[in-house]
Amino acid sequence: MNEPKKMANSTTSGQFAVMSAVILLLISPLLGGCLESGRNTDIVDSTENLLYGCTDSSSLNYNASAEVNDTSCQYEVFTEPVEEGEPSPPIGNQTELEEQAQATIDLWEGESRLLLILVHPTGSTPGMSATEAESIMSDVNDWYVEVSGGKVWLNWTIAGWYALDDAGYSMQNSYQAAANDGYDLTQYDRFVVGLQNLTTRSMSTQGVQFYNVTTDDGTVQLLASRCDVKRFADTNSTRNTLTHEMGHGFGLSHARFNSSVHGDVEQYGNQYDTMGSSSAWRHFGAVYKHQMGWLDDEQVELVSESGNYTLKPLEGDDSHALRLSIGMIEEEVNGETIIAEHFYYLEVREVQETDSSNKPGHTQLGVLNGVIINHAAPQQQYGYHKWLATAQDATPETPTSSSSDFLLPEGRTFSIDGADIHITALSVTDDETTVHIEFGDGMSNSAPTISSVEATPTGNGYQFSVDAEDVDNDDLAIFWNFETGFGDIHAPERIGSGNPVEHTFADDEGRRVFVLVSDMHGGQTTSWVDLNGYLNQAPQIEEMTPTSVEEGVFQFETEIVDEQLLTYFWDLGDGTTSILPEPLHEYAEDGNYSVTLVISDGEFNATVTGYADTADTENSPPIADAGPDITANPGQTVSLDGSSSNDPDNYPLGFIRYFWSSTDGINIQNADEAVASLVAPNEAGTYIIRLQVNDGAESRTDTIILTVSDS
Repeated sequence: MNEPKKMANSTTSGQFAVMSAVILLLISPLLGGCLESGRNTDIVDSTENLLYGCTDSSSLNYNASAEVNDTSCQYEVFTEPVEEGEPSPPIGNQTELEEQAQATIDLWEGESRLLLILVHPTGSTPGMSATEAESIMSDVNDWYVEVSGGKVWLNWTIAGWYALDDAGYSMQNSYQAAANDGYDLTQYDRFVVGLQNLTTRSMSTQGVQFYNVTTDDGTVQLLASRCDVKRFADTNSTRNTLTHEMGHGFGLSHARFNSSVHGDVEQYGNQYDTMGSSSAWRHFGAVYKHQMGWLDDEQVELVSESGNYTLKPLEGDDSHALRLSIGMIEEEVNGETIIAEHFYYLEVREVQETDSSNKPGHTQLGVLNGVIINHAAPQQQYGYHKWLATAQDATPETPTSSSSDFLLPEGRTFSIDGADIHITALSVTDDETTVHIEFGDGMSNSAPTISSVEATPTGNGYQFSVDAEDVDNDDLAIFWNFETGFGDIHAPERIGSGNPVEHTFADDEGRRVFVLVSDMHGGQTTSWVDLNGYLNQAPQIEEMTPTSVEEGVFQFETEIVDEQLLTYFWDLGDGTTSILPEPLHEYAEDGNYSVTLVISDGEFNATVTGYADTADTENSPPIADAGPDITANPGQTVSLDGSSSNDPDNYPLGFIRYFWSSTDGINIQNADEAVASLVAPNEAGTYIIRLQVNDGAESRTDTIILTVSDS
């Protein structure tokens, strides 16, 4: 092939050039933000169709409310001046759009010529040698060769280092520096700018874009994918970030997760996919590999009939995934109503220990081995076939916003909402997984019944069995939860499947073991057995708070005391219900809505009522009543009773909070309860006891006098 030529210009001290193939421009140490136009929270700078990411807290466009909850500011989205929700289609006329789309598709197979441009601020010293930069590019190339099954490889050149006064703020200057140094930019179809000691942003184009660079010899028009990578020379996650950002250059969207906490979509929530928030090097998911042809239709089998099917890890040479059509769906994308076919993709991954090298073939140990289920929604605004993958939570009883605790484990069934399709993991091993897929026939289905659950001691552990039957004569799948409690996640040592099954506990404490029986047609029933004298306590709702996050939209949050996994049922007051722990809900009309939450541990329920006010209803303050003054002897236990306090309008919380205190420093027991107590001081005298009550909006106080006699 014709190699990109570097002219006879000499480079400044510390610069180097190495051949290979994707244009990398290194300007600042940022992790990958990326373009996902027109959906959810991603916003695009329409002047260049770029998506910015992971902003430092000291930068001008920092947005604390948008931070990813992973302490690393990894892959978060921040943008320059476009109104939220404004459509941002690719820029250009129809011919240019077609050229950009075709150039993006061309990247999906064969060699990519890449220029990596290393940039550091003036006055600083380059933080990476030519050998180190070469090692990064070699690893990234190996990763893409592996992930694509040999369909894609990189031929790269490394330019720089360049010292720029405005490094990290002007991408033009980075490209100009390379062009003026003799690099023919038109020879490359990928560019990466590596940024040292800069934390303003990482970004990538969505697919291939046109871009004009002004050089000493005139204007050069590029048709290439471009990305910036922050802290290129001073972070051990450079390889992860680079593969993530380059993924957007292939036209890939983020690997998202449909939160089972509040129902919102976490943009970077799928930790099993490098296009999500993975802290390790993960393969792209089956949705995106199939989009680019890295997996063919035989490797991603289309399933349309009920039966048992096999899945094999995506990382293997014999990888096998499944896809199910859920029919034509109507939705609004970028202001347009689109009717298109949607799919669910099923995949499994290898479970391997990672090592410090973070090299291809080494992935983090998963919390739970099982089936990853992605909803694949089509996007049509880029001129090429494009999917948006959103992972589903197959264990919603352990709710998460963004974690690895969403896989379908052995013995469990996942039902696709509204599609009457049910997926059951029958057998999960490291080498292959067998699933049963059941397409509903429109007939009514009865859930299985459980007559008994037994636990028989066997040496150090127990043998568990369940007596269950199904009136429809459906086959049954059995899932056991031995140790996962409220606030925990499912892990292999905490669960089991089959009937009977054995389990050994680390201690002999009292506990409740749950069993879930599924008929694999959408019917499920739960029961339990108690061990070692376990006594179940009813769950307690300490607080339910509706918070207005924007006009008409409320986030409902709770504080709950319990040891068992819970179910939730919300009546949101406008005819809408939810089973999420902390739903996010938008009210269509102004009003003062009564909201009721019922939680259950399967045996006991707890209920609380509050209000969501979208009409700025005037609040009546609570009335504090601390009761009558009290006389006591030294050392006597005294009861404080504020239960006559009340809230006249029962708004906005639907209950009042209590707080007892003493200006004299007397210790009060149960100070946050209506009825509290204290021990009278040994010194005779008068003491002031104060009760404050709050209705969620306003507080009122009442005081009593405690008189301690001389006795």
